[in-house]
Amino acid sequence: MSYTIYELEMLRAMGFKFISNNKLIKKDHAEFNSLKMLNLQIKSCNLCQLCKSRNKAVIGSGDSYKVVFVFESPDIKSDKSGICAPSASLIRYLQMADIGISGLYFTYILKCINKNSEPKYIDICSQFFELEIDIISPKFIVSFGENCFKYIAKNSSFDSHRGGVYRFKNSLYMPTFDSSWVDKNPSKTTEFISDLKKIKGYI
Repeated sequence: MSYTIYELEMLRAMGFKFISNNKLIKKDHAEFNSLKMLNLQIKSCNLCQLCKSRNKAVIGSGDSYKVVFVFESPDIKSDKSGICAPSASLIRYLQMADIGISGLYFTYILKCINKNSEPKYIDICSQFFELEIDIISPKFIVSFGENCFKYIAKNSSFDSHRGGVYRFKNSLYMPTFDSSWVDKNPSKTTEFISDLKKIKGYI
């Protein structure tokens, strides 16, 4: 199989090595398929221009992989810490749904802060995100906001799918509102909390 220069660089950044005729090998299959190894590759990634404007590439966090919360891109706080963590706003809504953050895993599709919200970078970072999901193999995935839904579901009809539970790879998947959007649209609070409660049996 042959690869473009871009594809070779993407694979190299994710831990692969190459020999003659673009034949692909791995140093250690088990090591490559570990979250620890993936996070090391994310932290050192320099495949796009965002590496020049970030403080740190951001990796996921959590004490369990059963339920994964997915956000679009890092905020200023996570850019400084290098760790994806729930906002105070989301924690407040989780408390209203009688859900603690224990048992949850938090991650971004885009691993570097995207200050100008340029969509072209998501195609690069999405390779890391998809491998992350394959490695941790969660029972339930929740995505926040319309942009996350469009990427994961490859579908533009967010309003008609929000709150529904679907199959994504080997996981159940539910798109819902972003908590910061609900802060600005409080009439959607009840619907948002109702969505969050659907994960309670999977934590």
